[in-house]
Amino acid sequence: MIPADRLPDQIELLSAASAKVVRKPWGEERWLVHGPAPFVMKLIHVRAGQRTSLQFHREKQEANLVLSGRARLHYRRDEGEAVDSCEVGPGSVVYVGPGGVHRIEAVADLTMLEVSTPQVDDVVRVHDDWARADGRIDREHDGEP
Repeated sequence: MIPADRLPDQIELLSAASAKVVRKPWGEERWLVHGPAPFVMKLIHVRAGQRTSLQFHREKQEANLVLSGRARLHYRRDEGEAVDSCEVGPGSVVYVGPGGVHRIEAVADLTMLEVSTPQVDDVVRVHDDWARADGRIDREHDGEP
């Protein structure tokens, strides 16, 4: 086995435990890959009974693989329609393209792996339980929920 300090410049060996942590009122995100890469990879934890914003992205695309737990995926089919939902669990992959209105509500503690395009601040909140504004919430990135 090659030690991590002998890897070529194009390869990094990272740890989920040492990843950037973004605290959210509903749980946390661990940013595993971000920066110069053309994609972002996050480990997302949502506590049971909590839910993310009802939101959409203008440009960002994301895919979420449910690793553990159960959740309700809330979504809107068309502009102005009521929000519908379905249950997702381990092995489910949720792809959200630009304009897709969505929210995740954890039925049981939830862990997902998200891979997305790099527009991480592209969040338009349609509804948020904490009345957070659109885009990046600086205090969450500074360790405050």
